[in-house]
Amino acid sequence: MISQFNGRALAGEAPADAAGRSARVPDPALSGLVRLAAGVCGAPFASITVIDCGEAWHSSAGCTAAAAPPHDPFISHASQASDLFEVMDAGIDERFRDSQYVKGTLAVRFYAGCALRSPAGDLLGVLAVYDTVVRTLTPEQRTSLTLLAEQAVSQGELRARMAELALLSNPDTVPARALIESAPVAVYHTDAVGNMIYNNPEYRRMFGLSIGHGPDAWAERVDPADRLRMEQVWAQFCREPKPSRFEPYRAHADDGSIRHYSEQVVPAQGVAGWVGTISDFTDLVTARDNLRKAESLFSNTFDQAPIGIAYADRSGRLLRFNHSFRTMMGFDSDDLMDRTSGGLTHPDDVARVSREIARLWSGDIQVVDLEKRYTRKDGRIIWVRVTTSLVREGDAAPEYSVEFLRDITARKESSEELERVHKQLMTASRQAGMAEVATNVLHNVGNILNSVNISASLVVERVKQSKAPGVSRLAALLQEKGSAVGDFIAHDERGRRIPEYLTSLGEQLISDQKMALEELAALRDNLEHIKDTVAMQQSYAKLCGVTETIAVVDLVEDSLRLNAGAFIRHGVTLRREFGDVPPITVDKHKVLQILVNLVRNAKYACDESGRPDKFITLRIEAAPGGVRICVIDNGVGIKPENMPHLFTHGFTTRASGHGFGLHSGALAAQELGGSLQVMSDGPGCGATFILELPCNHSDAPHV
Repeated sequence: MISQFNGRALAGEAPADAAGRSARVPDPALSGLVRLAAGVCGAPFASITVIDCGEAWHSSAGCTAAAAPPHDPFISHASQASDLFEVMDAGIDERFRDSQYVKGTLAVRFYAGCALRSPAGDLLGVLAVYDTVVRTLTPEQRTSLTLLAEQAVSQGELRARMAELALLSNPDTVPARALIESAPVAVYHTDAVGNMIYNNPEYRRMFGLSIGHGPDAWAERVDPADRLRMEQVWAQFCREPKPSRFEPYRAHADDGSIRHYSEQVVPAQGVAGWVGTISDFTDLVTARDNLRKAESLFSNTFDQAPIGIAYADRSGRLLRFNHSFRTMMGFDSDDLMDRTSGGLTHPDDVARVSREIARLWSGDIQVVDLEKRYTRKDGRIIWVRVTTSLVREGDAAPEYSVEFLRDITARKESSEELERVHKQLMTASRQAGMAEVATNVLHNVGNILNSVNISASLVVERVKQSKAPGVSRLAALLQEKGSAVGDFIAHDERGRRIPEYLTSLGEQLISDQKMALEELAALRDNLEHIKDTVAMQQSYAKLCGVTETIAVVDLVEDSLRLNAGAFIRHGVTLRREFGDVPPITVDKHKVLQILVNLVRNAKYACDESGRPDKFITLRIEAAPGGVRICVIDNGVGIKPENMPHLFTHGFTTRASGHGFGLHSGALAAQELGGSLQVMSDGPGCGATFILELPCNHSDAPHV
């Protein structure tokens, strides 16, 4: 059977062409398979080559076998492959780049071939498609080409069985009769004018017939839509018998299903009449229909997908892309065919993306998922989220990659705008916190200036009431008496009162001096306090944004000094509970901003409570990885419904508050790598604000 297939399955005898190759006319069925192979694979050329028989070509461009070079370099590789053999770019493949198939008039760049093998594994030939562009077959096209190769083998086997029908010339030969009777295809023999002489069991099974059936009984099983056509075709054959291949038709099986049949009639060898065979190719039709549906579904999904999809080879050259990808990039299809994914990527992202793609092809990672920028045709930059993976055919090495793109430009722009507004808000909150500290400083300075003003007023008033003018009048009186001063003091009533007056005057002047010195000392102390307060504010202002290592107690004491005047004026008692803690490395200004605000809020809470015993406790203690500073008051407390909103920007419970202090304090604590929290048992129960800071801000987590 194999030798029959090898010698006669594809072509009939004909003179050799100029290249010395067989130019036999191919069998119509196999020629149709070659055309179908070119069609389903979208290739301009296709061929089928059979050992000891030659080759049959099909070309949409009118190419013939004579136009091809005499030696096909791909056949030897395809015939040795156990599966489909595919060459994506023959121009760079050292096995084929110097071949005339590649360099010559055909200019073949792509090849896909499938070996034809008998059920026993013997090589019968090769079915192949060619293209002049670099490409690859889709999974559906690979499946189709494999199915067509199997059909070619089946056609060859059918031809072999037809040749064996010559054995019918001796119907008494038992092996020949058994062979035909057990054939898996329908076989029949007619006389010279088309009258049925013999049909095998498979023929009768196909059409539901019994031995002795009428000549036209087969037509009852043919589908009504095809019945008239087939009756006319058979009638025409009976009038003018000649080798014929009937158009495929449909018939109904016993179970009611539709079967697809292909029928061919040829002259019987060695006997009179005609031999016909009928093949059931329903499975091939079903597979072809499923393939078409799958291709249609894939094409529709690919082209209509709302995200960009692109296939690329190892070098990044774009092989195929959908409408969304073209729209995203702003290019036409022709513009994109000569481009690479890397060429469209923003220059600042090329190195980063290339490293990840190289890791993907090397097998280090299975998927690349990243954000990058593309440059559109109009020059506009867009942000995309790209997920890239390799496309594999079973266990074969991957040959190209597929990437899925989502345009995230709007999200990126929104994120950048949000970041910009957030930075503005943080700046405003920080400035509000700095203003809060400055307000405390000015308020404290104002209180001290009030004391200075009082001291100065007292000194002025005492000076106005001074007895100094009396001394001048006494001196004038004594000068007026001249040498009679002694008699005046001794005998004159006014003179005798001078010693008493001088004693009283001295006491008064000593009292005035003492009071003036006391007030001037207080004035000097207040002025020194003002000087220290202003100097402290200036030092913190200069250190804004600069970290240094400092004792926690010093920071807390500085915050208390800035509020000292308010504590005295409002009758608030301070309690210090300072534990031993290590120094911390922080931005002193930010910490002072937080503490000044917390202490000031505690003072207000105590003042608003109306309690006679107003206490604020400052506690310093160790915390995991850092220190904890607690500001505890016995003031008005916090309502439970207000607790979740305390650190929200703009939220305040005081009529004169602006809602910046606690919000800016929480932000500053986060920037320092710490946290700001609050606890309260409710109205009238006071509140505790807890500031936790790491010992070293550089080791703190970034927020």
